[in-house]
Amino acid sequence: MDMRFPYSPAEVAKVRMVQFGILSPDEIRQMSVVQVEHSETMERGKPKVGGLSDPRLGTIDRKLKCETCTANMAECPGHFGHLELAKPMFHIGFLKTVLSIMRSVCFNCSKILADEEDHKFKQALKIKNPKNRLKKILDACKNKTKCEGGDELEVQDQDSEQPAKKSRGGCGAQQPKLTIEGMKMIAEYKAQRKKSDDQEQLPEPVERKQTLTAERVLSILKRISDEDCQLLGLNPKYARPDWMILQVLPIPPPPVRPSVMMDTSSRSEASIFYCLFS
Repeated sequence: MDMRFPYSPAEVAKVRMVQFGILSPDEIRQMSVVQVEHSETMERGKPKVGGLSDPRLGTIDRKLKCETCTANMAECPGHFGHLELAKPMFHIGFLKTVLSIMRSVCFNCSKILADEEDHKFKQALKIKNPKNRLKKILDACKNKTKCEGGDELEVQDQDSEQPAKKSRGGCGAQQPKLTIEGMKMIAEYKAQRKKSDDQEQLPEPVERKQTLTAERVLSILKRISDEDCQLLGLNPKYARPDWMILQVLPIPPPPVRPSVMMDTSSRSEASIFYCLFS
């Protein structure tokens, strides 16, 4: 028994499961104790309010106490803040996953491109491992060039005894080819050829490229329903696709930052943010 801690007769709880997930922007705001609005750390020899060393984030000075828990430097563990981004940004750690999801859903209506009757899609739904399921869903959707209409409802035809299938989700939009170039996502469209009798005189299809901003990708991911998230291998309670786009940045407290950042008085604002967020 560890003698550093007093004996307790309480029953020790057993860990049955560990659940990993992605913090949503709302959760980051709720956990935050201060919104950082300034890059400066000090002002007139004291921590700047609303800055990277706001007194509510914790203290690294023996003479000062934390304004959140009123503890000193040795006892205060530090408290997280948050920074509201002016525009959404791609997260380097989720960029490939976002690309796989974007290739699996409609660019216009955000519904899964694969048909429920597709053999590959049925085989993908049998996979329990979320990561492998997303790969199989992507394999079933990667050759789709048009949103033909996701789920189908069986409706009884008045003139026939056999049930007729009716589309209830497709928008018919043309799907671009998505690629990644560095930290940019590129959408490539191919111009549709018009039907004509003289096919030999038609020029080759013109390819049109456009760079997708993180804001545009975020709007597409937000429209994905919770049901489609489950099919893609994501639990919407712990990890929605739109949470993989940076909207709010958590700010670590001064006590847990690298020691190289303690003396930032001679650094420019740009270098401070580079060290903190890289």
